[in-house]
Formats: sequence, structure tokens, C-alpha cells
Amino acid sequence: MKHVRGILLYGPPGTGKTLMARQIGKMLNAREPKIINGPQILDKYVGESESNIRKLFADAEEEWRRCGANSGLHIIIFDEIDAICKQRGSVAGSTAVHDTVVNQLLSKMDGVEQLNNILVIGMTNRKDMIDEALLRPGRMEVQMEISLPDEKGRLQILKIHTARMSEYDKLDKSVDLVDLARKTKNFSGAEIEGLIRAAQSSAMNRLVKAGGKVQLDPDAVEKLKITADDFEYALENDVKPAFGHSDEELDKYLSGGLISWGLHVSEILEQGALHVKQTRSPDSRGFVSVLLAGAFIQFIVSDCPQTFTLEYLSLFSRVHCQLNREAD
Repeated sequence: MKHVRGILLYGPPGTGKTLMARQIGKMLNAREPKIINGPQILDKYVGESESNIRKLFADAEEEWRRCGANSGLHIIIFDEIDAICKQRGSVAGSTAVHDTVVNQLLSKMDGVEQLNNILVIGMTNRKDMIDEALLRPGRMEVQMEISLPDEKGRLQILKIHTARMSEYDKLDKSVDLVDLARKTKNFSGAEIEGLIRAAQSSAMNRLVKAGGKVQLDPDAVEKLKITADDFEYALENDVKPAFGHSDEELDKYLSGGLISWGLHVSEILEQGALHVKQTRSPDSRGFVSVLLAGAFIQFIVSDCPQTFTLEYLSLFSRVHCQLNREAD
């Protein structure tokens, strides 16, 4: 039985895709994987990008020729694989270069000379940009979404990153990790780690006096503890989630009512509201794909119009659910 040759890990940045790829290699008792950042493959000289792909597979090919089925497993990890494997024909100006890089990778993964000692793991934040040929069976057929952690996951991440603080009695008793897990909705693992660093900096700043040369009392540093106030300060001033908004923030839009942006925008929002209702219909599969595109929205609503529209529909969905519950 042939093993899977490719795995695609996709999801927001900072959710642990690289860490998971390394753990997969350890679980398989493979040698140290080759980890390559996608843009590093690209070269300004003709043919060099394709050559870089071939070099990554050279060791596995040489061992396969010598040992055959007894060859050890070689793992190649591509971070930001969307940088080199965009849909062929989609890149203006340098289309041919990107296309040949994709073709070279496809031929190495599932070409005429098939290698059974290779496992390719790709990681991306933009699965929609990757060439479909790379996702078919025989290539990256296993696709796993690494999403933002839920409240239980955030609590586990907080415990991991504060373990040494607790061990050396640097975490004040006022710090409630369960409460922090609740307050860090939509935070990635990397953002939670950044929050803890920011709280540590906030605690250290209490010992630093403005003006003159910075001097720290060793005894004060020894007694210093990170408190709940340090985490609150970091949450309010230093670290914000890159994705999503909390329910509390969406509720703020209800305080003064919803603003009418004009007839055309109202029609767009009405169409979106119909799609929301469609997903909630008993006869619906519960999944509807909608593409928001066009310069008109950008002209009417400045800053980030697509985000505005999606936030409005998210708010509408929550209000719609609330009205249904009250009617029942």
C-alpha cells in the first residue's frame, strides 16, 4: 500500500502549522525535515527556480536509486507554498516562470518516476490561491485546516506559556487563566504568546522610572510578579487579534441603529441577508459560498468595504437568530 505523498496545512498565521508539520515528522520517525520558505525558491535567473525544486528532491532520489523500498522517509516542508504554487496563468507579467515552478513540483511529487520515500507538507494562509492540480489525489490529497484555537485550546496555550512563571512564583494569584482564555477570543497561538510577553514588559515597566539612566533594584526584580492588571493593560494597549471581532464589539453597532449607505449598498446588504436566511433554512445544506467583488463597493465605502459588509451580515445573522428565539 502506497502512503500519502502530500499534506496541506492551511489556516490563519500564528496557529501552529509549522509546529504541527515538525511533529508529523517526529511521529513518523523520519530524519530532520527540510523546511523551506516558499519565496526562497524563486530566483531572478531563468531556470534557477526550477533547479531549486529539483535540489530539494535530489537526496531522496539518490537514496531511492540505491535502496529502493528500504529507503528512509524524506520530509520536505514548504512554508507559504502559495507563493510558488499559484493557479497557473494567474500571475501577470511573470506567468511563465510561476507556471514552470508549479509544473516542476508536480512532476517530482507524482511524475513518471514516482518516489515512495517522499512526504511533502505545504503550509499556507491562502488555500484558494493554490493551483488545483496540486490538491488532487496523489499529490496533496490530505488537507487539514488549522484554525484559531477555541476557549479550551487558548487555556492550554496560556498554561504552556505561563508554566515557568508559575514554577518560579512569578505569576500573581490575581491572574485567572480561565478568564484570560475567555477574553482572548479570536487570538491565535502566536498572539497569545505575544500577550504574555507584553504583560511581562508591563510588569517590568513598573520598576523603571522616567528620566536619567535606567537602574533596576535586583531585590525588586526578584520580588516582581506579573499581575492581572498587567494582562489587562496588554489586552487594551498592546495586542489585538488580527482576525475577527468579538460579539461585544459587534453589539456596539446596535447602540445608534444601522446607517443607510444608499440604495445600491442597501441592495447588496439585502442580497447578503437573503443568503444568511438561506443557510438557516431547514432545507439548506447550511453552507453557501458568496464572492464579494467590484470597484463600486470600494468607491461607496472606504477603508475595507468587504470587511464592513461581512461584519454587517454577521451582525444581521446574530440579530436574526435573536428575533427567532423571541418569536418562539
